[in-house]
Amino acid sequence: MIKIKIITPDLAEGLCRKITADLPEYFGLPEVNEHYAVGVRSRLNLAACIGEEYVGLISIDFPYLENANIYWMGILRGYHRTGIGKLLSDEAFKQAKNKGAKTISVETLSPEETDENYLKTYHFYKSLGFAPLFNLKPQGYEWNMVYMLKSLDDLCENRTNDVLIRPLIREDIVVISEAFKAIGWNKPPSSFEEYLKEQEAGERLVWVAHVYDQFAAYVTLKWKSQYSSFKAKKIPEVMDLNVLPAYRKIGIGSLLLDTAEKEAATRSKVVGIGVGLYAGADGGYGPAQRLYIKRGYIPDGKGVTYNYQPAIPGNSYPLDDDLVLWFTKKLKQELKNEAKN
Repeated sequence: MIKIKIITPDLAEGLCRKITADLPEYFGLPEVNEHYAVGVRSRLNLAACIGEEYVGLISIDFPYLENANIYWMGILRGYHRTGIGKLLSDEAFKQAKNKGAKTISVETLSPEETDENYLKTYHFYKSLGFAPLFNLKPQGYEWNMVYMLKSLDDLCENRTNDVLIRPLIREDIVVISEAFKAIGWNKPPSSFEEYLKEQEAGERLVWVAHVYDQFAAYVTLKWKSQYSSFKAKKIPEVMDLNVLPAYRKIGIGSLLLDTAEKEAATRSKVVGIGVGLYAGADGGYGPAQRLYIKRGYIPDGKGVTYNYQPAIPGNSYPLDDDLVLWFTKKLKQELKNEAKN
């Protein structure tokens, strides 16, 4: 279980030095490392811990009344690509917003420098919603930096009563697969391994829901749909919403959709979804069809597809998960614009 907590200046300095020593390819300038190790002492520090071990640190400051800044961030090598960076960042965003910040900024090495490690860092920040504003080259500094900014105005509070919604992390994979296996659904770990890779690459977002710390559901948002109509119009697709039967009819599906739709609205005025056509002993797609219509989704008017290809009248198709009717929904931002007109 990964926990994110605020830590003391002493712990922050020690953890900063430990991570720095573990990642010489990122932190190769001793005088700069010393500056940051001392500097974190006067910042707000959040650490990721697993058991008794601290494995990641994010340090933020507040250079202006309505702006927060990521001062320093690092994760021990053995815990890279596990989702810890996103967990730390999400908690930092919440802390910053609670203190009155409307934006949060970060500086990292510019993509122009073509450094393989920092290019990953740049894309990581982009996946969190940071937008590059301009390059800068500090006096006496050899490399170009890029200044990035993220708005906190639409930050979604992901805890409602006893339901926690957070990004997928590696530790979730076996838990999710086993939970669905127990009810006879085949959801192999390899599927979620692929989701995690796509999340790290900024191609897909994945959220999991927990009730009283027990896994209950998940949903994903794919930025580039395989459905040709959505792809051509750059409509992001909500995919693979699944709620365990024991946690249905208590609003978890709607909470996950709220989260996905708010994220989709940061890039698009419309969001799409594909819905299967059959019902079954567990309800099949029937409950999902009703839920989406209640939320304002309407058919896109292009008929049914099978495996993303238009169904041809007169042909026969299996009634399975690949036979899909597509829906779209105008997001709140677009509806407000229509109201003004």
